[in-house]
Amino acid sequence: MSFLESRQQAAATERRRSARFTIDIPAILRTVTGDRPCRMANISDNGAKLEADNVPKEGVTGWLVLGDEEIFCKVIWTSDTACGIQFERCLGANRLMAIAGSRVKQAGPVANAGNIQMGRKRSGLLVSAHPSGSGIISRRQVANSSSV
Repeated sequence: MSFLESRQQAAATERRRSARFTIDIPAILRTVTGDRPCRMANISDNGAKLEADNVPKEGVTGWLVLGDEEIFCKVIWTSDTACGIQFERCLGANRLMAIAGSRVKQAGPVANAGNIQMGRKRSGLLVSAHPSGSGIISRRQVANSSSV
């Protein structure tokens, strides 16, 4: 199985539209307000995640500049230090491999949905110190003891 086929299989398991490649390459997001230097954290044939100090707002369009390559895109989500962009056109496997190439980082194992316990709240598993100093108890135990 080729590397691309294994990533496509992982994408199906992750329920993503297409495989993502974890990379770390410099890029520029060129918008009407100017060029924003950034680092590309991952890429797929539909979009990429960019990390930058000054991320644009959601909805901004521009050009992702990778050396001589320019790809028209739109910012579809933002956080304090990163944004997600969607390409106007699907890149295709050959163009994607030309961009990512040997710079692809080895990804960790894909999450297995079979390992997730259904119907169990995580918040009940958190622990804290008992007010009386008698040890550590879960939040569920605290809630049950306070209702008595």
